[in-house]
Amino acid sequence: MGRALAEALGLPGRGRSLIEGNGLVVTWCVGHLVEALNPEGYDPAWKAWRWDRLPIFPEPFRYAPIEQTREQFEVVARLLNREDITEVVNATDAGREGELIFDLVYRLAGCAKPVQRFWTSSLTPEAIREAYGAMKPGEAYAGLRDAARSRQEADWLVGINATRAQTLRMRRAGAEDGVWSVGRVQTPTLALLVRRELEIRDFKPQPFWTLRARFGHPDGEYEGRWFKEHEGETRERFATEAEARDLAARLAGKPGRIRSVTGRTEKKKPELLYDLTALQKEANKRFGLTAEATLGLAQNLYEKQLISYPRTNSRHLTEADALKAPQWIKALAQGQLADLQPFLDALRKRWPVKLDKRFVNDKEVEDHAALVPTEKPARGLAGDELRLYDLIARRFLGAYFPDRVEAKTTILTEVEGELFKTSGTVVKDEGWSAVDPPHRRRKAEKAADPAEGEAQEGPGEEEGDEGAEGGLPVVKKGEAVAVVSLHPKEGKTTPPKRMSEGDLLAAMQGAGRELDDEALRGAMRDCGLGTPATRANMIETLIKRAYIERKRNVLLPTEKGIRLIQGLPAEALRSAELTGSWEARLERMRRGEETRAAFMADIRGFVSGVVAELQDAPAPQLHGSPCPTCGQPMRIIPSTRRGEFFHRCLACNVLAPVVKAP
Repeated sequence: MGRALAEALGLPGRGRSLIEGNGLVVTWCVGHLVEALNPEGYDPAWKAWRWDRLPIFPEPFRYAPIEQTREQFEVVARLLNREDITEVVNATDAGREGELIFDLVYRLAGCAKPVQRFWTSSLTPEAIREAYGAMKPGEAYAGLRDAARSRQEADWLVGINATRAQTLRMRRAGAEDGVWSVGRVQTPTLALLVRRELEIRDFKPQPFWTLRARFGHPDGEYEGRWFKEHEGETRERFATEAEARDLAARLAGKPGRIRSVTGRTEKKKPELLYDLTALQKEANKRFGLTAEATLGLAQNLYEKQLISYPRTNSRHLTEADALKAPQWIKALAQGQLADLQPFLDALRKRWPVKLDKRFVNDKEVEDHAALVPTEKPARGLAGDELRLYDLIARRFLGAYFPDRVEAKTTILTEVEGELFKTSGTVVKDEGWSAVDPPHRRRKAEKAADPAEGEAQEGPGEEEGDEGAEGGLPVVKKGEAVAVVSLHPKEGKTTPPKRMSEGDLLAAMQGAGRELDDEALRGAMRDCGLGTPATRANMIETLIKRAYIERKRNVLLPTEKGIRLIQGLPAEALRSAELTGSWEARLERMRRGEETRAAFMADIRGFVSGVVAELQDAPAPQLHGSPCPTCGQPMRIIPSTRRGEFFHRCLACNVLAPVVKAP
């Protein structure tokens, strides 16, 4: 990224740690160059994990260079303090975390020189030069800087204090599972998976039966499903097989007639453009890519100047972006996606075409606009990079095409007063979906591993008449039809399915919608748990800490993760409400409507309350199977392999594997 800036601004060379020329110096961070000190960095007494050392409140917060990248920090610090350098340009990522990275390095280096803020969502030379000519004084972003520092310090205070308190509490109960990490985002995210897992484990499948009929008509056969309207509710199932078979026997050989035929046309508008989370969900669904892998691929494409900034939470463009869109279309025509050429040719015939207002809204764009291709043609891409670029390109191009038009037909067939419903869909005009086809799950995917909760038939999951594409005969109201066959079919209710990575990302993004407080819901409307940039890392962190594990295409909480959520008395740490209240106040701070001092004072009060609650709560009961040798309760402990746990008897040291519910 540093080299892209230097090249666009006319600096020669490709230095290892900086590029200098024409009166400018470009250097770079390598991720975060600076980290907060651990508690023992302030006071050796804070190294011991003891109740009488809690809560820990450093004042002021102190930082140090990250050891692995210390050399680059020293390069940047020397440049910041070089006598001939009179002004500093902050060109980190345009957003809260980018502001934090710069601020920590700038302050730790002891720099006090004036700062200009460079802000762009694209690394193409044109975008860089445009942003360089429109910089603002750094103080224009003082609210953003305060919000960034407050978020970082508050997370440190909650994470350090709550983790130590919960770990001490578990040790008091005899747990041998090491550290019990707790965090503002990590713990509510884990709670989403644990709640789903417990729902699945507690679920008891119930059998039911449906009745389907095959009807004969001169124009062809079709199938219908029995239903009954009663007191405003629709019944489609029988509690026993006998009920279904009795009705089938009563209707066998009886004449039928068409009670009604209704048709309607549905228009489906193009999908909104991708933000990072939407892209991660789609890539997981289509290609099985993890959120972390998708973010890495998108970052590569961004650094190759092929897409806009990937860590965005917006699915809209600004008016200024929309004016550049013709250049992006031109780049697609010159790139390697040959399959898009027919659509580009069709678009060229009716040019100029403007993007619909659904996609262009300055008020919906905060730090960065939606993910789109840039004016640089894609060449030489392969594998997952090509697949991801293709997704982004198709979603953008599809926005220029008309609605998808579907004709939906519903037939009600009556036999001896009983009704059967048949539905069919015919695509009249593919519209945008020809460019950006929706993902369709294969039957083999749907009938997956029973452990993933999708093997049995459940509500709305039956195949056949409902939602069938085309194939219906042309019938008229009042026409007679023959009952060709009647066949009861057994099904079972199914538990909620376990979450894929895409499902968890969607749940994290939507977390907080259930909150009663309207202001908190509003604060979380566009953020949820974590940010687009941090959600992938949070999932990997939960795996690393043995709270969750990947199993094929789903994420499962481990026994340790379940025990943490079930045994954590501080409800505020399990709920998305904490994040909602923080985000509401941090947004006010960004706008200059809230002071950093007031926010941090309240955070310290909250942390003191959490520590006291955990200390006063009774030690959790560690449930384990009785020892097969001596009968004493066994403890659940982690094995040396990540994500695996065992029962261990402390009395006679017997080991047995943890048996997980199916």
